Amino acid sequence: MDTTQLESIRDIWMDAFFTGNYDVLAQYEDQKFKVVYEQDGRVESNYTRYDLIAHAVQNGVWKPQKLDVEAEDFDFDVDNQHCKVLISLEDRRKIQETWVYNNEWKITELRFLK
Repeated sequence: MDTTQLESIRDIWMDAFFTGNYDVLAQYEDQKFKVVYEQDGRVESNYTRYDLIAHAVQNGVWKPQKLDVEAEDFDFDVDNQHCKVLISLEDRRKIQETWVYNNEWKITELRFLK
């Protein structure tokens, strides 16, 4: 599958995160979206995140750091309806995004791996 459409949506989603635009985040995140921090055993729902982001933006303290990405690997299922993106960082940490296509691409999970 051509990854161009998913890559474009990921770019919009990431830009929205770094600028603190939670309205745009909500457009590209599934209603059941969650962030999993395996190391801490912690899970955040998208609604918790939106409140935290809104508060930080309003107080001028929203400054997420950009990560040093070494590689991104896209793994589509047979029907090209699901994609896992494995992100390898220069410091050897890994992040996995899970995307689902249902008339449009939406992210369902962002997982910071152990």
